[in-house]
Amino acid sequence: MKKILAIIVAIVMCLALTAACNSGGSTSDNTAPGNTPAAPDASQSASPSNTPGAAPSNAPGAMPSNAPAGSGDDMTQAAPEGVKYAEHVEVIIDNNRISVVNPMSGGSNATSTYWVMTMIYDKLVTYDEEAARFEPVLATHWETTDYKTFVFDLREDVYFHNGEHFTATDVVYTIDMARDAEGTMKSQWAPVETATALGDYKLELVLNGVNVDFLMNISQPVTGILNKKAIDADHENGIYIGTGAFIYTDFLSNEYVTLVRNDNYWGVMPITKSMTLHYIPEVATRALMILNNEAQVSFGTGVEDYDLFRNDDYSIFPLTMNNCQAISFNMINPITSDYNFRMAVAHAMDREEISIVCSGEWGAFLDDGAIWGFATEFRNSNVPTIPHDLALAKEYLAKSSYKGETIEITASIITNVKASEVLQSQLADIGINATVNATDSAGMLAKYFDTGHHIICNGIPFTYAAGSARQVFGPGGGNNRGSYENPEVTKLLTEAAATTDAAARSELYKEIQMLVNEDLPFINIFWRMNGIVGVKGLGGLKLPSDTLQTDLRGVFWIID
Repeated sequence: MKKILAIIVAIVMCLALTAACNSGGSTSDNTAPGNTPAAPDASQSASPSNTPGAAPSNAPGAMPSNAPAGSGDDMTQAAPEGVKYAEHVEVIIDNNRISVVNPMSGGSNATSTYWVMTMIYDKLVTYDEEAARFEPVLATHWETTDYKTFVFDLREDVYFHNGEHFTATDVVYTIDMARDAEGTMKSQWAPVETATALGDYKLELVLNGVNVDFLMNISQPVTGILNKKAIDADHENGIYIGTGAFIYTDFLSNEYVTLVRNDNYWGVMPITKSMTLHYIPEVATRALMILNNEAQVSFGTGVEDYDLFRNDDYSIFPLTMNNCQAISFNMINPITSDYNFRMAVAHAMDREEISIVCSGEWGAFLDDGAIWGFATEFRNSNVPTIPHDLALAKEYLAKSSYKGETIEITASIITNVKASEVLQSQLADIGINATVNATDSAGMLAKYFDTGHHIICNGIPFTYAAGSARQVFGPGGGNNRGSYENPEVTKLLTEAAATTDAAARSELYKEIQMLVNEDLPFINIFWRMNGIVGVKGLGGLKLPSDTLQTDLRGVFWIID
């Protein structure tokens, strides 16, 4: 019956995606696991006078003439001429609240907060998923011969929101601040041993070792460049001054943030003059806001409400998300660090049931056991899954140290709260008592640092680069939610980061995935597809499979 149900779900899923596309939706060109892009060049250049992302064909490191053109940091899905646009757009964000807008804070490590950072701050470089290459932003050209020393030429026509001229000094200052920070920005800039301004518009970064993933690290939204003078003058509010296309104006933690267009922006000028990003906890309210035109786009519409928008007045943009939904065990808690207990949980889990209950047609059951990103390079599709088997689950539980204690499963976003509730029921079938702790992003962050926690249900953050695995599996990694540590895995992560041959790196990362699966600090559940709902006339969405890179700067709404 389960196989029949899975087939039915797959058919419905295909029909739903077809209907979404026919109603005017568009989908990102996601890379399937195992079909990874070629490693991008380390050197790149662009003319300072050109639109950002448009590298001249004769520049050092530029794309060959027969390669697909990269969009760089440009806005996409250009709007037609001769139409009337709304000056303001209301956006309902996903299930991650915006608690803090500060790249130096650990509380900023949430998906939708990264979207705000992309609007406020510019990075040195960005990564173009479709072209599989890095593109210039604040840097116009960069070179490295050894993946340890990088020299960047910087744009000379960029100004911060406070009118200060952007220079190499601001980059050095940002890196120095990141070293003392608690957030993800610290880990991304951590490989930099020395940062030196060689002039106002030239920068040298020397890393503490060979690191082929460094450019990917600094292409993340959290690595936007800050202004030294602004922070020196006002340490609390100066942090919000960037060079980006939008300016931070109003913010109420966990509720909304409003941004206005930077009319002095050095790059492509957004069409929309202002945007407000709202967190709306009630799923039904989100749908009503779209239906009543109180919001023009929703990233958090409930699966049960999609049928309301399958008509010509709306578009549904389907997107397979890069992060697998999984559970993380606390590897230093006496109960969950017990391998037999983890195996009992693994055999008790019915992943198909969890996927169907949580996401229905918008969830894809995982057919391998790898903890890895959907579009992350070097995915090992040969990692075995642990089958649903209640008899084996009970055998492992009997061999474990579990004595009837209540196990807490913590989750924040609605999908994962539902997954936790289904898992709670499944664990009861083998005699494990569990409770679900539904919290917010701040509560989840606190739980990461709570050494006594048991299980966390969340998306495992990966970028397109395999090197992002260090943050998940490495000791002290910003996304290592269960204090997992295996010296052999740590050794292989270090070796892989210093290996420039792509084939050799692939083998190292595939071995890492196999070792992690054997240790079982995580159990994958399913891929989640998100249906982004927009009103008629909405365009300009940039929706990569790595949802941290979602770009709202080009969003527009045609009203006439």
